[in-house]
Amino acid sequence: MTMQVEYLDEGSALSLMACVSTGRVIYTIAAMPAVWPLPFRLDPEAGVVLRTDARSGLAESVDGTLVAFEADELTGPDGAGWCVTLLGRAVVALADGHAEIHILPEVVHGRRLGPNGS
Repeated sequence: MTMQVEYLDEGSALSLMACVSTGRVIYTIAAMPAVWPLPFRLDPEAGVVLRTDARSGLAESVDGTLVAFEADELTGPDGAGWCVTLLGRAVVALADGHAEIHILPEVVHGRRLGPNGS
């Protein structure tokens, strides 16, 4: 079965992303890809906002770097749903043993996926 793909504009993609609470940060450690799933919120002024332990590998690795962030909602055996990926620079602020990470979107790609009936 092939999937029908609808490409979404940035506003539609971010609206879908705001409806879920967990996503994945994609970044590098020693030139190797790494993925860290965690809860997030979307803030119109601050981008994607994440909280993690200040001593985490994520907090130590991403400050000032370009990262990708992906969230999706794929349902059913056919994989229908949507997927949003954004690219942006991560900014880390430390307070009280926690790191608040902001990913400021520079590029946003959104796709709605569904069976095409074939």
